[in-house]
Amino acid sequence: MSRALAFSALGCLVCLVCSACAESSSGVTRMADGIRYEGRFVNPEAYAAYLQGVEREAGGDYKNALSSYLEAHAEDPDSPEIWARIGALQCITSTPERGPKASQVAFERGLKNDPQYFGNYLERARCAERAHAFEAALADGTAAVARRPEDEAANLLVARVLAALGRNNEARTWLQAFQTYRAPSAAASRALEALRGASAAPATTPSAAHSAAFAELRTGRIERARSQAKLELDADPTNADAWIASLVACDALQDAQCFETALTSLKTPCLPPSDTALGYLRELLARRAGAPTTF
Repeated sequence: MSRALAFSALGCLVCLVCSACAESSSGVTRMADGIRYEGRFVNPEAYAAYLQGVEREAGGDYKNALSSYLEAHAEDPDSPEIWARIGALQCITSTPERGPKASQVAFERGLKNDPQYFGNYLERARCAERAHAFEAALADGTAAVARRPEDEAANLLVARVLAALGRNNEARTWLQAFQTYRAPSAAASRALEALRGASAAPATTPSAAHSAAFAELRTGRIERARSQAKLELDADPTNADAWIASLVACDALQDAQCFETALTSLKTPCLPPSDTALGYLRELLARRAGAPTTF
C-alpha cells in the first residue's frame, strides 16, 4: 500500500504543478503516468490537503489521514479520488465484516461524481474481499479492470477473488491474458505460478481457436460476431474463446452494458483460451488503454 500511495502522492504533485500553469480557472491540463488529461480546475488547497492525507495514510496514521481527506473534500466536493480514499480508510478502520457498510456512502458518492473513475471500484472491491464478500469483490474488480486494464493491483485482485471462489482455471486464464498485455511483474508471475500449482487442469495453451466468432471479427462483421459468441456461450458457458470474442465485439460496438454483462458470463473453462483468443484479448486491453482499434 505504501508504494502505491507514494506514486499517488507523486501524481498529486504533478497535477498541482500543471494546475498552477493553467491559463484560466475553467479547465486545466494534467499529466499522470505519462498520460495527458483535460479536466476541471481544482484549487491548490484541495491538492495540499489530499497530499497530506496520502502521506499520513502511507505512514499508517489513518485517523489524521481521514481528517486530511475530509478537508480536501470540503475544498473539492466533486472529486471521486477523494471519496475513494475516504471510503478506503473507513473500511480499513472498521472490522472486516463491517467495512463494506461503513464505507458504502463514500464509494457511492464517488461513483456518482464520476462513474468512470476506476479507483472507487478498486477500493470497494478490496473492502469486499477483506470481508470475504467475494462475488461483490469480483464485480467491482472487473469493473475496475474494464476502466483501467493496465492496472496490476486490479488484475491481481480479480485473480485472487476468482481463486477464492474456487475458480482457479479462470484465475489462471486471467493472469495469462494480463501478462500477454504487459511485461510480467514479479507479483503477477508469483500469483500465476501459485495458481498453476494449485490446479490440476493442463496449463498449455491450445493453438486452434474454439469460436467461430473470430472469423466474423476478422471480416469486420462485428454484430454477427457478437451474436455468434453469445450463441456459443449459451451452449457452453465454459468456452473461454467465445467469452473473449464476446468482450471484443461488445467493445468494438461501444456497447457498455453488453461489455459489463459479458465480463461476468464466463464459467470455469475446461481449457485455457487459444493463442488466437489471447491475441484478441491483448488487443482489447490495449484499445481500452487508448490504442487505436484494429482487427
